[in-house]
Amino acid sequence: MAKPDGQDEPRANLFGDALPELPPSERLAEIWRDLGRAGDGFCGPVPFSWAEIAAFTRLTGIDLHPAEASCLVEMSRQFCIEIADRNPMRIAPMERTA
Repeated sequence: MAKPDGQDEPRANLFGDALPELPPSERLAEIWRDLGRAGDGFCGPVPFSWAEIAAFTRLTGIDLHPAEASCLVEMSRQFCIEIADRNPMRIAPMERTA
C-alpha cells in the first residue's frame, strides 16, 4: 500500500474511503473560463500552449503557481480530446470510474 512521505500508516488506513480535504479550485476554474477552454485551430479547438498561458498571465497580472499553469494546460488538452471524440457511446468524463 502507498504510504505518504514520512508516514508509517498507509494512506488507506489514514483516510479510509474518504478523500483528504483539497484546496478550493474555483480560482483555477475562473481563470480557465477567462482564458477560454482552448485555442482556435484550422480543424477545431487546439490545446493552449505554455506560451499562450504565460502571455495571458502576464497581460492580466494573474500570478499563477507552476502547478496551476500545468493544470490549465492539461485541462485544455482534455477538453480538446473530449470535443474531438465523436463516439456517441463514449462515457462522459464525470461518469468514468478511472
